[in-house]
Formats: sequence, C-alpha cells, structure tokens
Amino acid sequence: MKTIIKVLAAVTLLIIFLLLSCSKEKSVNTGQKKISVYLTDNPVDFKEVNIDIQRIEVKIEIDSAGIEREFWQELQIRPGVYNILNFRNGVDTLIAQGIVTSGEIKKLRVTLGTRNSVVIDTTTYPLLLRNPVVIIDLDDDLQEINPSEFKLMLDFDACGSIIRINNNQFELRPRIRTFSDDDDGRIEGTIMPKEARAIVSVKSGTQTLLAIPDEDDGEFKIRGIKTGVVDLFVDATANGYRDTTIRNIIVGDRDVKLGTILLKK
Repeated sequence: MKTIIKVLAAVTLLIIFLLLSCSKEKSVNTGQKKISVYLTDNPVDFKEVNIDIQRIEVKIEIDSAGIEREFWQELQIRPGVYNILNFRNGVDTLIAQGIVTSGEIKKLRVTLGTRNSVVIDTTTYPLLLRNPVVIIDLDDDLQEINPSEFKLMLDFDACGSIIRINNNQFELRPRIRTFSDDDDGRIEGTIMPKEARAIVSVKSGTQTLLAIPDEDDGEFKIRGIKTGVVDLFVDATANGYRDTTIRNIIVGDRDVKLGTILLKK
C-alpha cells in the first residue's frame, strides 16, 4: 500500500447494531417494541481489532399529556470480545436483542470492558481505554422508517478511534456514527486483479467510507451511503496499476451492483 497512514485516514470500522424505534406519541404509550443489535465492520490495515462489548442500552422518550419523560433500558447481549475484522464487506452478526417500552429512541449507550486490543503483523497491543462509556445520539429521521422494527447500524471509526501514543502503545477513543440499511444505500462490486491491492471509497456527506476488496475474489461492499449521487474511487496501491473513478452513481435505499472493475497498468 502507498502508506498505512493513507489507509487509516480514510477508513471507518464497521460495528453494526440493530435498533427499533417509533415516532413520538402524544398520549401515554404503554406498548413494547423489539430491538436487535448486529455487529459488522469496514476494514483497516490491522490483523485484528478486538473490542470488548459489555453492555448496550437505549434511551427512550415518551410524551404523556405534553410532559416528556426519558429513561434508559438495557438490552440482552452476548458480552465479550469481538474481532470486528471478522465481519467485512457486508457481513454482520447478532449480538443483542430486547423488548423495550414503545416510544422515541433518542440515544444509544455502549459500555466497553478492558480487554480491547489491536494486532499488527503478529504482535498484540492492548488498547488503553480512559472512558468506557460511549453515548450516540440518534437521527430523528431514522425513527420514522419502520414503526415496529428498525435496523440501525453503528459505524466504528478506526482512524479516529485508535490512537498511537508511541511505537508500542495505543489508546482507544471510540467514535461511532449511525446509519440504517432501510434508509441508506449500498454499493458492491469486484475489483480485479487482486495484485493491485485496491482500496475502494466513496464520500457520503462529510464522511469517507472505505472497503478493502476480499483478497481471494476481489469482492467489496460499502454500506451506509446517504441517498444521492456519489463518486466511487478505486485506489490501486501496488504493482503499478492505475487508479480509477466511477462517477455519478445514483444511490438510494438499495444495493447498487457495479459488476467487475478491471484495473490497468
């Protein structure tokens, strides 16, 4: 690759959680809703990124006769250490579920444990974690997609989250964004030849989303792309292959399949 820094500067690691929500009620809402939480990733130039997930909670707001009330509810999870690089290019895994009070879900709170680490080459480095609690505000627009079950993805930004203190020390400062497969788009395709060691990226709003094609078959998938028209950039990092750009891709709440993109020298 051209530089590790170049990779990390563009990359977001993908942790995916599935949530459910509904629009704000104007009267007392005593119903319940189902919530499920999924985990996925976008790649970075590490061998492993191990995140210790111990608790997931949602903050719910209900409106009773014009008086708002907020409270936290905990989901049932499989606590433990997850190597999020196992879930690349659209793969995810269910890690939590729960039934919560019907209302508007305002925030998500993730509590991490102390067994966080990153593997570079063959060496494992523990990640220093100063603040184990991460609170994410949820977009109000996402609440309206499905009133009974809503899939919300959490995108873990590795570039901004893993800080190298010195050659042998790293710190974890979690930074997470949200998106929904029910509302945002996906782009998938195949980059050949694999010897080009390509990095694929798109800009979605102010953020850059990135994928590293599978090393065996060259397939890639980028999720969480905001609806609109985007350009896809293929950065060939090895063996003299040329970069290429595919412009004006129309993205909605669906998969855009590009087929095979052949890089040339």
